[in-house]
Amino acid sequence: MSMSKLNNGKKLTPTILFEDTHLIVLSKPAGLLSQGGPDKPNLPNLVDWLRSYLGRHYVGLIHRLDRNTSGIMLVAKRTKSAARLSQALQRGEISRTYLGWVEGRITKPPQWQHYLVKDEQKNLVSITSESSPNAKLASLKADPIAYGTWQGIDLTLLEFNLDTGRSHQIRVQCAHEGLPLLGDTKYGSGKTTDFGRPALHSYRLSFRHPVLKNIMAFCAEPPADMKTPSLKISRP
Repeated sequence: MSMSKLNNGKKLTPTILFEDTHLIVLSKPAGLLSQGGPDKPNLPNLVDWLRSYLGRHYVGLIHRLDRNTSGIMLVAKRTKSAARLSQALQRGEISRTYLGWVEGRITKPPQWQHYLVKDEQKNLVSITSESSPNAKLASLKADPIAYGTWQGIDLTLLEFNLDTGRSHQIRVQCAHEGLPLLGDTKYGSGKTTDFGRPALHSYRLSFRHPVLKNIMAFCAEPPADMKTPSLKISRP
């Protein structure tokens, strides 16, 4: 399934969940890049969309989502807010929860720690040893919350809570554990190539406002493709 079909021909337009003078919380559709670059000329991306929406050049991305990952993102509108939110992210004070369909049936909550290394030129992350150069610890916990099938293949819907925020972390750790994400052909899904994208969604986000200091929490429901009747969802 192509991304154009996946998005039913609709424009890749984010949904604003909250906005004030300091920040924006939004839900990014699958298929939209977080940020463009010289290797991705003329491709629709969130930063360009926000520059048009805000009417100015500065956009402070606090974190990124892969192009084909949908869901909540946090963006600063001021440099001071960006600095404070980035520091909070580094200190683990921004909570992020993801939903992902993985191939296989899981009954016990997994908790994984691996060391990852990224090949920047290939944009590919792999598991490595703790002693490897540039190795970074990746830690997460997950809970099985639903079961389904895709064309006869057993699936589990996992709710992921990240202790660290590494590039491609969930995708790589799931694949390494023999539980690749539905549709994630880049990291080991050879059975569900026709799903159209890795079935991963940024579901919940909570953080302390960088100026007002109150705790803020947001939720974005998964898009239609992750709730399709073809998945034959059942609850544990």
